[in-house]
Amino acid sequence: MLPETLTKPGAYEVVSTWELVDLVRKELSSSSMRSEADVRPVPELLPLTRRDGVRPIEVLLALGKTTSALPGLATAGAAGMAGLTALRSASRWAILRYLWAFSDGRPDLCLSDLTEQVRFHQRTILSEQFGIAIAADVVEQLILREPASVIDADAVAYDPVLGISMSGLRSHKPDYFWYCHEGEQLSQVVVVEAKGTTSGTRRTISQLARGVEQVLVPSRIPGVPTRRIVVGAGFRGRRICAYAVEVGEPDVALRQDAVAVIRKREASTPGRRHRTFTEDDEGYGVEDEAAYFATVDSADAAREVLIEDQVRLHTFAGQSVTRETILADSQSARARIETLEPVYAEGATFRCESTRVALGQRMLQVRTGVADELLVPLDEFAGRDLSARREHHRRGRDGAGYRLVHAETADGQGLDVVTSPDGCMLSVSLE
Repeated sequence: MLPETLTKPGAYEVVSTWELVDLVRKELSSSSMRSEADVRPVPELLPLTRRDGVRPIEVLLALGKTTSALPGLATAGAAGMAGLTALRSASRWAILRYLWAFSDGRPDLCLSDLTEQVRFHQRTILSEQFGIAIAADVVEQLILREPASVIDADAVAYDPVLGISMSGLRSHKPDYFWYCHEGEQLSQVVVVEAKGTTSGTRRTISQLARGVEQVLVPSRIPGVPTRRIVVGAGFRGRRICAYAVEVGEPDVALRQDAVAVIRKREASTPGRRHRTFTEDDEGYGVEDEAAYFATVDSADAAREVLIEDQVRLHTFAGQSVTRETILADSQSARARIETLEPVYAEGATFRCESTRVALGQRMLQVRTGVADELLVPLDEFAGRDLSARREHHRRGRDGAGYRLVHAETADGQGLDVVTSPDGCMLSVSLE
């Protein structure tokens, strides 16, 4: 049985206006950037004041599948366990943590009493997680009108093709990249910085201004349109609000200027021992110049996006993979996929990992999964139009691509699951 609190539709406020833009521009004018960024409202959001009809479980699915898009898959972590072991739990941890975050009341999506009581003591985690969740929901459901891959910018930063110009920015690089496809080619890139705060509107404006600097940095892929968007999640009382601005395409000088400001701020952060960069430093800007003028081959970029996104999908389904194992032969890849639990919904088989949590006399079970046809061994990609396959999962939707449907497990157990247009699913049940 799916908890009613998670399925009851509600709304959150959406703000992307010229008044907001003016406040962000004023905040930017106090920074040391010499050039002026072209900040504007997001066109798709300008006529909106609310995002209606959103279920909390949809926000949790957005958070979970986006949190799976992390780098460092083969790095050893605590107790010598592979970083992947922690990562396989990351998306489920994010979902489990916020199952109780939403109140019963509607029409607005509000924080529950429990979350309200602890939010100021755990403000950083809550703000960051809600920032990611709301940014993913805004981008995928209100801005994009086609299926897209989402990749964490930390993963991109280390990529030999897509990581141009972001080395050395550490936590000050943007958060995520959404890549749209036409057949096997990239049709659009959306650079997104997600912000979140519990400290009020003034702090939100400051964060949006910092986000503008961050989304200016990444290079364009020639021939592929690029958008740069900053989304901030805030709270008015307990009500959730989303704030967003878009930044016009920068020239090389503006991008370099943004990097210089970010690096100086990075160096001056308490506890950091990085020297401050100045224009008088020997060799300053040489590496930057090479990065900003370098050309990214669109075909190579499309392939890298494919690999990174396949790692994300397998991770969300609970499959232990890295870039290296994705490149393995089809037979071994298929054998791994088939070890995952099948769940049947909408004529598709979703391969899932399950997490069980004891709640007194009852058991909470969370399943996160991906449509089997999208968990494709890399050597099977040739000649396959994956954008068309993802379009199947969006078919019949009105642009807001989540759907609550009935499903069954292999042993005939009935489930209510939420599916997304990129072929991911989430089920939460009390037994």
